[in-house]
Amino acid sequence: MALDGCQPLERFMKKEFAGHGAGSAQKSWSFCPSSRDDGASRANARHAQPARSYEYSVSGYVNGYNPTLPAYAPTRAQMEQAQREGRDLARAPPGQTFRKPTAVWDGPAPRGDPTKPAPGTPYYQREPEEEKFDATKETKDVPITGGGRLPMVGVDSSAAALGLERGVTHVSCGSSNDVALSEAGKAIAAHGDRQSVFVSAKLRPDEHKSVDAALSAILSALGVEYLDLFSLEWPVVHKPGTTEVDSEGSLEETWAALEKCVADGRVKALGVANFSVPAVERLMKCCKVKPAVNEVELHPLLAQRKLVGVCRRYGVTVLAHTSLANGDEQLLEHAKLVQAEADERNKQSAKALLTRWSIQRGVPLVINASSAIAIDECLAARTFRLTNKQKVLLDDIEPSPKVGGVRFYKPDFEFTFDDPFLGGAWWRPGLELVPN
Repeated sequence: MALDGCQPLERFMKKEFAGHGAGSAQKSWSFCPSSRDDGASRANARHAQPARSYEYSVSGYVNGYNPTLPAYAPTRAQMEQAQREGRDLARAPPGQTFRKPTAVWDGPAPRGDPTKPAPGTPYYQREPEEEKFDATKETKDVPITGGGRLPMVGVDSSAAALGLERGVTHVSCGSSNDVALSEAGKAIAAHGDRQSVFVSAKLRPDEHKSVDAALSAILSALGVEYLDLFSLEWPVVHKPGTTEVDSEGSLEETWAALEKCVADGRVKALGVANFSVPAVERLMKCCKVKPAVNEVELHPLLAQRKLVGVCRRYGVTVLAHTSLANGDEQLLEHAKLVQAEADERNKQSAKALLTRWSIQRGVPLVINASSAIAIDECLAARTFRLTNKQKVLLDDIEPSPKVGGVRFYKPDFEFTFDDPFLGGAWWRPGLELVPN
């Protein structure tokens, strides 16, 4: 066999194929370097041919140019290339033009999509594709335990009228001493359709001994027959009318009283607020009606990623409050937030970015603002998506575990938060799950 892989020429001499007629292989297969030689180099002088006379080789079709093959219809790229080079495609079949620089017959290889990384680029250097905003795909509410649906955006009771006018259907009220309850009730009544409004309220730590009376006072002030969500405001029990811890009270007893409110139809779902992971786990062990919501402080300086993950495993929806850090400059004027505001592809206000950051994480929130201007800025988050750069900048605001998160919402009594940054029960590798 020849060095280039072709069969010896002697196998395909004309005498051997004389009986095969015009359709023989020697007339249809191309030649290769080893299939053409002069008579002096032939081992068998009987088959010697005149100098510069060529024979055909079987394997030549695979190895090189074949002038005997019929020309197929040229492609548009071939015709344009031939026109630029001044060639006549009729005399030079386009399918037989071998271009050594590109090693292809039909022209140079495509360059690919210039907007995408070049082949071989490491995955960590590739910028993910920007997802475009589509209002039809936006999540407007999420299902919660109890069969209801919690809107992604809510407002305080003090801004109930402003929120309902702007399409916000969650009114988050305080406890029975909330001075804005009556105004919120009027706004809900003016809205017309009670079933389209999600109304939530809370139970103060000093009301644990009088759950029924506290709920009745809230319903009376709002002028409604039921609450969509009734939550424990803090994971602590105080003596009635004081801020002193009641050592005889327990969350288990209070939760049992709340479950009776669900049974009589005055409450659709139960929830908690400001509960840490240990507090949630403790409650899940004793409850018959599982908490549907855990309302906690949540913003880039206090992302609470572990708490969000644990609550989701239990089927508890996390609801964010104090998402604007009560207007504190430590967050609103953070260097990375300012840099995110200046993104040329999506210039937005700080309040809109913070609101969108929570929505895009899939965490519903309550806008803690009472002015129309501030509410409008926050609601602008329903009209755009964070760019990849903005998302990275806002995520990067979160302090390291060694530094710890920053809280802006503090109760009017002495309370120690069970933060993961302080060690203790929070900081354990496993997760104690309650069997179904």
